[in-house]
Amino acid sequence: MGRFFTHIALRFITALVATTALLGCFGCDAPPYPTQPSPQNAPAAKWASAPRGVFVASHQGQEVFRIEAKKWRDGHRAAVAITHDAPWGIDPVFSLATNAVIARGLRMDIEVVSDKLQHPSRFPIVARMHRELLPNGVHVYGHGHTHIDHDAISYHDAFRSFRTNFELMRTWGFNPKVYAYPLYAGRDRQTQAANRAAGFIAARGGTRDRNAYYICANDTREPESWYNLPSVIMGTDSPSDISTHAQLEPFLIQALAREAWIIMTYHSIGYPEGWGYYPYREFVRNLDFIRSNDFWSGNLDAIAAYTQERNALDISIARYFGRQMPDQFELKIGDGLDNQTFDEPLTLDFRFADELAVQGVRITPPPAGDQTHFIVSQNRLRLHIVPDERQYTLVLER
Repeated sequence: MGRFFTHIALRFITALVATTALLGCFGCDAPPYPTQPSPQNAPAAKWASAPRGVFVASHQGQEVFRIEAKKWRDGHRAAVAITHDAPWGIDPVFSLATNAVIARGLRMDIEVVSDKLQHPSRFPIVARMHRELLPNGVHVYGHGHTHIDHDAISYHDAFRSFRTNFELMRTWGFNPKVYAYPLYAGRDRQTQAANRAAGFIAARGGTRDRNAYYICANDTREPESWYNLPSVIMGTDSPSDISTHAQLEPFLIQALAREAWIIMTYHSIGYPEGWGYYPYREFVRNLDFIRSNDFWSGNLDAIAAYTQERNALDISIARYFGRQMPDQFELKIGDGLDNQTFDEPLTLDFRFADELAVQGVRITPPPAGDQTHFIVSQNRLRLHIVPDERQYTLVLER
């Protein structure tokens, strides 16, 4: 490295000041900078109310490139999680919903009440889930060791239920991350604390407050509580619940307008005798609307992990090389989170300065698969990278 590179800055900045503010200054004679922001700047990178992150590298006042972590995967405008509190596997009727989701290439999540799967007659259900659901985008979430109101018991009893559920799911190979409270519990803070202590990264409740449906709306980066995520209660059990597609569609449209995440909770899809019955034909209409609009149809665990990774994202430049204008950078991309749990690829949009006329980028090691060379189109490049503290070499081809 020479002394030609007098000033490069890389900083998390808000959308309002993305063209001017910089964080983490480094120079060609300086040692590699730490990946964590300095104390005075740390809140800007972590505040729940901060807008989407943009990282900018500049040289002598000229922007070289910027990296934007997209709010939702693939740059979708909004996110939707479809959850189904139903005992999949005990009757073919509960496969109606999962089959419809799989046929459309969407995502869904179903419950695991672990005590019920310990009955010998239900042992084969676990193997069926691994064979029929997980490879096809249907994940599972914890729903208690027993189906009880966890707000009505002590912290220690709630913790035991959550932890038993978590450990059995892990034993069965389900990679547990998220939870859904039976009976829409989780309003009590000690219940939320017990769920977190048990190992879950997020938990879903339910609400009939229609203003609360939109998670991380607009510039909001964090929900009010990761352990009481609101969800839309779907079904015909109560007049205040959403029982048709016509009732749901305005909320989906609002989620798109607010760039929000919306969770839907179903119970008895296509099963009139069940609690919370929801007509199958209306469910299919919901799916077709989601598929035809700009939603990320994501699993509950994937959206929760992606959002937490995005919020904790930190990018630093360890070294750089080139003459006059650097064309090789060593980037470290991380989030400081447990890489075994938080392993979702983030959608990162690179934008290179127009005057540099970057034609392609080589990046090693490959961010995903074996591909290391990428074509830059109109000075833009989109990559999907897990923020697992790995260091990448980025070479600009001009």
